[in-house]
Amino acid sequence: MRGPAARRSTRSTFLLPRWANAVAAARATRSRARSEERIGGHHSPPRRGNHWRRAAERGHCARRGPSPGLEPVARIVKRIDSLVPRRAASYGGKARGLAALARGGFPVPRAYAIAGDCFVAHCDAHLPRDARPHVLLRQPQPSPERLEEYAAAVREAPLDPALLGELRETFRWLRRDGAQSVAVRSSSTAEDGSDQSGAGLHATVLHVESEDALADAVRACWASFYGPAAQSYLRKTGFEEAAVGVVVQAMVPADIAGVLFTVNPLSGDAGEVVIDAAYGLGSAVVDGSVSPDTLRIDKASGLPRDRIIGGKAIRRVAEHGEVVEHEVAEADRERLALSETQVDLLFQLALRIEKHFGGPRDVEWAFRGDQLFLLQSRPVTAALQPATKRWQKRRDVDREKIVWSNVNVGEALPGVATPLTWSILSRFSELGFRRAFGSLGCTVPKDAELVGNFRGRIYLNLSEFMGILTQVPGLRPKMILALGGGGEVDRLEEEVESQSSWGFLRRLPLTVARFARENLALTERLEEWEEAFALERTRLGQVDPRILPAPALAKMLEDVERLLDESGSIMLTVYGNVLASAVLLTTALRVVAGSSAEALQRELLTGIADLDSAAPGIALWHIAEAAREESAAREAILEGDASLLRVEDLPEGRTRRSLGRFLEAYGHRGTREAEIMEPRWREDPTLLFATLQAHLRREGGPRPLDLERSQRAQRERAEQDLRDRVPAPFRPAFRHLLVQVQRFMRLRERLRGYVTEVLGFYRTVALDASRRVELREPDAGQGAAFYLTESELHQALRADLSVAIRVRQRRRQHERDLGLPEPPDTFVGYPPPVPEPIPTTGAMRGLAASSGKATGRARLLHTAADAAAFEAGEILVCGSADVGWAPLFLVAGGVVTDLGGPLSHASIVLREYGVPAVVNTKVGTRRIRDGDRILVDADRGEVRILERAPE
Repeated sequence: MRGPAARRSTRSTFLLPRWANAVAAARATRSRARSEERIGGHHSPPRRGNHWRRAAERGHCARRGPSPGLEPVARIVKRIDSLVPRRAASYGGKARGLAALARGGFPVPRAYAIAGDCFVAHCDAHLPRDARPHVLLRQPQPSPERLEEYAAAVREAPLDPALLGELRETFRWLRRDGAQSVAVRSSSTAEDGSDQSGAGLHATVLHVESEDALADAVRACWASFYGPAAQSYLRKTGFEEAAVGVVVQAMVPADIAGVLFTVNPLSGDAGEVVIDAAYGLGSAVVDGSVSPDTLRIDKASGLPRDRIIGGKAIRRVAEHGEVVEHEVAEADRERLALSETQVDLLFQLALRIEKHFGGPRDVEWAFRGDQLFLLQSRPVTAALQPATKRWQKRRDVDREKIVWSNVNVGEALPGVATPLTWSILSRFSELGFRRAFGSLGCTVPKDAELVGNFRGRIYLNLSEFMGILTQVPGLRPKMILALGGGGEVDRLEEEVESQSSWGFLRRLPLTVARFARENLALTERLEEWEEAFALERTRLGQVDPRILPAPALAKMLEDVERLLDESGSIMLTVYGNVLASAVLLTTALRVVAGSSAEALQRELLTGIADLDSAAPGIALWHIAEAAREESAAREAILEGDASLLRVEDLPEGRTRRSLGRFLEAYGHRGTREAEIMEPRWREDPTLLFATLQAHLRREGGPRPLDLERSQRAQRERAEQDLRDRVPAPFRPAFRHLLVQVQRFMRLRERLRGYVTEVLGFYRTVALDASRRVELREPDAGQGAAFYLTESELHQALRADLSVAIRVRQRRRQHERDLGLPEPPDTFVGYPPPVPEPIPTTGAMRGLAASSGKATGRARLLHTAADAAAFEAGEILVCGSADVGWAPLFLVAGGVVTDLGGPLSHASIVLREYGVPAVVNTKVGTRRIRDGDRILVDADRGEVRILERAPE
């Protein structure tokens, strides 16, 4: 018997779910649940149809009349904390997850569950045999129209009286316990598994306020089994039997709600907790309708890795019988929704949940006032980074002192990366840096965190980098930063703890031997690989992904992944050699040239012949010269809109044929070419036509052959200067070292082109996968595949998963990151919440990428479309001058960038063209305006604003 005191205790479990109360309540119900199951087992099943009898014999759908005034001893609708998760498979993944939370003492709102057997019995009683779940999944998938007929029949058929009676009584008990309404959630037996989540396939009905509406909601959850996406998923994942359980849960009128992940679902970093939060009901976060706050918290220290204030433009609430949206006040949008206390509570809870379940979890939560509720939990299916799994045993690192920088890597992947690009390139970069350090003879800790993601942008852990490189005797942070760019030099010099050089010296003979062996066979290995690459490129280029079945497209994705790994393996060998030889050259030049070493090295690395990255710009110059001689082609180019022109718009002739061959050779390149979502030149030739227009408007500009001669002469003068400084016995060694640096840099640019081609194949797969997703799930929108990780894309292709909700969430996050102020290129700990003030006077200092001086009008370029307004002789100003901008370098008077280093890809091209350039100014695009007259003094590494353009 349950008296008033017991009822008040139950009510407080919902209204005041402090963990202690929840633990006590869970313990108190366990013995009662066992008793209820024993008592219920003595009742005979009702004499209705055979389907209900079979379900009743399994103990899930027996009829029993409730006792007035007492909570019923349920046979069909079970209290969630009475379920034993390992024995509750028929109740579905969502119910099992909630049961595990409730029995583990976590704060779960009062909830009840209905087994999937009741769904099967309902279908067996009211649908034709071919439509019944155990028969339907063994047949070809019916048409969407036929599936809707089955779903309508499920929604319209009456519930069994026994189930309906218990649902009504359940609703009354929830109301008596303080719930104003209930949430009804599908709980499929095929979802929330450890390897496949199946999230978002079935229905959820919120804010149910009446008994009749509850019955309708249960039928709506069942009917969602017949949705085309759910049916496709079940077939692709191999389910021949599946059922839909239902969870009826007290609705929490949340003030703040969201989702937490006990690992980073995007990067697979097991060493951090990710919390998304917004005002009102969490459904707005889950379905991607709102841009939430995102907090990333380091598990080992409990300190934040990053805090991003989202837009939070709407607050979704339940009122007047429906779920509605209200605008959020501007002041509330501009602050974090969660308090520090609430963040800490969620973080501690995340650690407890992960420990309790023995693996990473995705948890939906809600705060009502200061009271925290967990609404559901499922396994995280993201692939984890191996180095982060044992985060408890990681070295004691003070994250508030870590120096992060994207000065150099930000040129290769500038701006905000899409999830697909990040998942591919972060893995590629991590492997690459480890190999590069290994080529130097350095050991890299297994748990080293080399690459990080802040607000969608890639950053390098300079503290970790410098700590590893201190194994090399005499190598200091200042020297490395001079090569690659970066800030906080003094902090790094002071705080980076030098590692023992004994291991490096002990391995030095082996390192030298390996270095010699790899480079002795490098030319032969490269030639063999290029032959194989050419064959694979041709094969992949001939595939039309539109006609492939989904498994074949997934196989094509595997082939592209393998090609990237093979390309990366040889390219990373070369990258390691570039790093090793450049460090040796820098060290040697500092000995013989002192303060002149930096300028001397820049000139020694000028005029490198046959540089692949410089070839497109030179080829476009020749095409422009051909167009000068063809009046019709010249007129079509000059009078056309660069953003609309295509090769087909040109008249037949030499210019059109040359441009066609250019796109065959270089059409895989483009601005931000490392970002897979960005179109390539063959898709959007805006920058190419803008460059041709600038060439054709320019009279008497330098010829590439003259530039090559000039740069070669500059290099030869520098080589003579070096010979004069170096004692005769050491000259052969210096000469050999310089030749090796030039050779490796040439190879690096050549291999970069191959990797870019492979990224283009990724784009081909992603575009077709996006087309398929949009056909299946229009709500996902265009380009859905770019908002999935590489492993998720595989799952979507092989299992035909529903991804619309995930895509909408990621799209919102990507848009939010794009709208955030650019984080500093170098920062300590985590990015500041607001941008640092920009100096308004004085020269902007950076690193000299290419010698010389230039004065001209500034032209700011952010996208390829901006290039249409570029005029020859203007100073090109951009965030990062990746190789995709290279064709414009030949017509630019000078170049200024926020990011970059003197050994970056663009810097090498700029030196080939002899264009004065200053990179790594940090604030160039924020201080300089279109039309400002500026001076680029690359010899001093300075940029000055001489005259402001009119406002």
